[in-house]
Amino acid sequence: MKININEMIIYKGGDPDFKFGIASAYINHENGRGTRSNKNPLIVRYISEEKKYLVIDGYHRIVKGLLEGKREFDCKVDWNGKYSNWWVPPKEKRFILENYLGDKNE
Repeated sequence: MKININEMIIYKGGDPDFKFGIASAYINHENGRGTRSNKNPLIVRYISEEKKYLVIDGYHRIVKGLLEGKREFDCKVDWNGKYSNWWVPPKEKRFILENYLGDKNE
């Protein structure tokens, strides 16, 4: 299933050690430690309260795709709850692509 980046909940990261989130995946990518599972779909979990998909696995694939200009990603939805105990980041800790694109009128 294809899911647009705007329908995803993505943890921004940026914790003191940059161990988690898209910030960590970007740093890894820039340092030559990108995705090793390029062909696999992202693993997401549907969060019904928000009508969005929480990204469980695939942050490096998202970074690679975004740098290539992709906005939709192949995803596998975890409907069975295998990943049911994942933390949903609060809105202020989320990566929102539009916040990083700059002014489109420039």
